[in-house]
Amino acid sequence: MFVLLPDPPGELAGEIAVSNAAGTQELRQPGQAVRVESPDRAPGVAFEMDRAEVQRVFGEALAAQPPEPVRLVVYFRLGSDELTPQARAAIPDMVRAIRDRASRDVSVLGHTDTLAGPQRNYQLGLLRARRVAAALASMGVDRAILDVRSHGESDLAVPTADGVPESRNRRVEVTIR
Repeated sequence: MFVLLPDPPGELAGEIAVSNAAGTQELRQPGQAVRVESPDRAPGVAFEMDRAEVQRVFGEALAAQPPEPVRLVVYFRLGSDELTPQARAAIPDMVRAIRDRASRDVSVLGHTDTLAGPQRNYQLGLLRARRVAAALASMGVDRAILDVRSHGESDLAVPTADGVPESRNRRVEVTIR
């Protein structure tokens, strides 16, 4: 049996295609399910499965899933890798989330706007990510669990043309798993 589960709030809804040699059944709405009886019979007709039934059938597997990652974002001034007062104030929340989850996997990803060139922006994004990682480490987070990288200008939160300053793109995203 295959069931398309609801996505977390704010995420795009997904879809799945259940296929074998005999046919395909597509599930496009959360709660849709399909049974596959054997490899030589096409997947059955899609049907709705309510939350209670999903919990009854898959509850143990769902309970074993890891919690959703915690995502925190801090922003930077134009052309700078210095933590703003707001960014410094967010560091203890990050440390608390890392400790509360006993996390061993933290992504620290630096970003920039498009004001400078791609190479300079990559380096600035990396400096920003390293600055946040250093602040976390100074509060006792093991550097070995920090994956520090830069996307520079390649993953804009707010798409802009080249050479456009945009404060929401000058950020570091910390994902705690």
